[in-house]
Amino acid sequence: MARIVASPQRPRAMQNGQALLALLVILGIGFAAFIYGLVSPASLTLETDKITNAALAQAKEALIGYAARDSNRPGSLPCPDTNNNGSAQLFSGSYCPSEIGRLPWRTLGLPDLRDGGGERLWYAVSRDFSRNPAGAPALNTNTAGQLTISGTAPANNVIAIVFAPGLVVGSQVQDTANVNTVANYLEGGNETSGATTFTTGAVSATFNDKLLPITTDALFSVVEMRVAREARAVLQAFYSANGFFPFANAYSDTSYQCTNSQQSDRIPRFFTDNCKVDPADPDWKGVTWPGWFFNNNWHQIVFYAVAQKCSKPSSPACSHAAAGMLTVNNMPPPNNDIRAIIITPGRGFAGQTRPCAAVTDCLEDSENTNGDSVFVKSAITSTVNDRLVVVAP
Repeated sequence: MARIVASPQRPRAMQNGQALLALLVILGIGFAAFIYGLVSPASLTLETDKITNAALAQAKEALIGYAARDSNRPGSLPCPDTNNNGSAQLFSGSYCPSEIGRLPWRTLGLPDLRDGGGERLWYAVSRDFSRNPAGAPALNTNTAGQLTISGTAPANNVIAIVFAPGLVVGSQVQDTANVNTVANYLEGGNETSGATTFTTGAVSATFNDKLLPITTDALFSVVEMRVAREARAVLQAFYSANGFFPFANAYSDTSYQCTNSQQSDRIPRFFTDNCKVDPADPDWKGVTWPGWFFNNNWHQIVFYAVAQKCSKPSSPACSHAAAGMLTVNNMPPPNNDIRAIIITPGRGFAGQTRPCAAVTDCLEDSENTNGDSVFVKSAITSTVNDRLVVVAP
């Protein structure tokens, strides 16, 4: 039997194939490393920004909610945290110890928020929005934000700002000894004590702060809804107790008493002989307003209208019939049998006088300012910010 001799070329081919495979693996690893080097930093930046933006948005939402819920002075905000324990500092006299510090996340009921670099957020607040109620001026829609933002994302009329400090830049030292020093976290002028103008800009070797402002429009759009709900509840209680709604206070009457036969303008503060409920009671008979409502002059701002049939004296009695009732357009029918409404006016626009001397100083939509019994639930635009709430359908 002939002996079969293995070809010496077959093992050599196998060896060549294995070498080629190894070379391809090495080239693949190198190419993957090259691509990773190009893509990973961008992906990391996007993820970092995503974390930062979510934290800033959550902080802003919590601050606005806090302002809307405040039981003493709706619209007011907590003092910044200056010792990094998550709680707002107590007032020093009528003011916060500092108008800039860390976000008081515990006070706001938040988790320990961090930006994409792992740092806690910082926070600045306008003095008039953080003052102790015992020594504070009236706080309402007419109160302007005292902060300004310059740079790449400018903003005016700013009430508060939330900052994400980012990673260390320049000579900043972020250790235990310097944890409460704002200059070790913010830069570009944002760290200046007592500053009312803050800066936005592109990320660089010397600046990486990210700012999210809270403007008067953003805050009072929510606060005014709380005010409107409270006013509605009191007016409804008044109707339940007395069977009618009070007359309004005319803009021309700065005594803020109800004006006989006045169907719309301001919510009255007092009652006169012609339209008080009880001659012995110059105030609201049978109902109580929250103390902050008149203390903060909301009665000078909130517009009020009552159907002719539903105000004192009323004849025939107030009932759901089209004749003698209010109509509100842009509402589902029936929208012509409404007893009373209130409108919160939002921030004053150029040319408007505040406190309002006339209806056009408070409201913008012509359907709400023409003095008849037809109103409109307006869309909020850059020139109209009337927010209508039905008191009693």
